[in-house]
Amino acid sequence: WDPDADAKLNALTDLLAQHRNEKVLVFSQFADTVRYLERELSARGVKHLAGVTGGAADPTALAHRFSPVSNRRRERVAPEDELRVLIATDVLSEGQNLQDAHIVVNYDLPWAIIRLIQRAGRVDRIGQQADTILCYTFLPAD
Repeated sequence: WDPDADAKLNALTDLLAQHRNEKVLVFSQFADTVRYLERELSARGVKHLAGVTGGAADPTALAHRFSPVSNRRRERVAPEDELRVLIATDVLSEGQNLQDAHIVVNYDLPWAIIRLIQRAGRVDRIGQQADTILCYTFLPAD
């Protein structure tokens, strides 16, 4: 497998470059995909990045590093520890305040379409400061 030839990964890299000064929440159905994206994006120079799956010891801790303001953790998260890009499975699609961001990427489509709404709902919440929520969805190849 050649990640340099991965069109979907390249498109995500370009999207993150477009939004280089903004927080971006990326969702995937699969833990393997989260780990792959974390590894490859890090190798491509994306900074302040983390991946979280159901196997994480404390997924909420990463949510707090990504969204310290909306979680009232600003004083506990040092600026150098704050995350700009968080890649997650649906372990973070419910019950998390992630509205420090206004950009959600669905890297792959979930089996239940309601998940798209739940994912967007992590940033489209009370306390959101952005006028517009951007949701990008990568469609499967033909």
